[in-house]
Amino acid sequence: MNKPAELSLVAEYGAAVMGTPHIARATLPTPMLSDRVRLQMANTLQTSLMVDEVLRLFTTEARQLVSPFSLRYRNHADSVMYDEGRTYPNRISYDLDLHGSSLGCITLSRSHAFSEDEIALFELMLCTLVYPLRNALMYERAIKSATVDPLTGIQNRTGLRQHLEHQVELCSRHGTPLSVLMVDVDFFKAINDQHGHLAGDHVLVETVRNVVKATRNSDVVFRYGGEEFAVVLSNTGIDGAERLAKRICSGVSGAMVKTGEAPIKVTVSIGVSEWEQGDSMATLLERADHRLYAAKTTGRNRVVSC
Repeated sequence: MNKPAELSLVAEYGAAVMGTPHIARATLPTPMLSDRVRLQMANTLQTSLMVDEVLRLFTTEARQLVSPFSLRYRNHADSVMYDEGRTYPNRISYDLDLHGSSLGCITLSRSHAFSEDEIALFELMLCTLVYPLRNALMYERAIKSATVDPLTGIQNRTGLRQHLEHQVELCSRHGTPLSVLMVDVDFFKAINDQHGHLAGDHVLVETVRNVVKATRNSDVVFRYGGEEFAVVLSNTGIDGAERLAKRICSGVSGAMVKTGEAPIKVTVSIGVSEWEQGDSMATLLERADHRLYAAKTTGRNRVVSC
């Protein structure tokens, strides 16, 4: 049987209007909603392992018991943010702490003040939320760890497959442009042989940093394998992709990588492909990879897009 959920409560009443909010802290006991309401809410919240969906379901269920309110959730440790409606002056913030493990902060707000009975009801409903929310956070952490490259911090080949399959589906449905860059560090084996594998790892980390620096917020960079990376450019045709690839080449070659010894000059070769009617994820990547090979065999430190 689950232990009682312990929540650290910070209550702000009319903070934006009063200027100095009243702060109160409390440890909440075991939920005491009716068994029927608790069971219905718990069953509903357990239908999803996605944090956004769990919070949406909680808001929907809670609004059946309390007049409409807005909800804001922030979990900086897991980089999760969720908003349901705008923030109003009258608000209550709950730091969710389940047996010493932080689950983030929820803020409930609306234009008129919450009654004491409503606040007590919210506290009890949050005790029903914490376990489904904990499970969803754990699931999303597991998914993230399975798709993130531990060395560079960017997504790996599994993440690329999931993202690119979705982007190709959007292209097929809406006809929007999509391009892919395949990026390879030139003479990487020689770097490892001459400077050692620790220096080689540092070169990969710094190369990724320079690639990401050259891209836009909408572009996503993945580690494809070894010293090879993929960049997915949504809503971008071949001309824009080629310009970005040249910017990446220039940015990488213009930045010396500092190691324990002498700085290392790094360059990359890039193959570019644009989604064409009938393309699958595999054919799109294969075409970019063939053009990468052409860039490597015709001198390196260059971009090939046709």
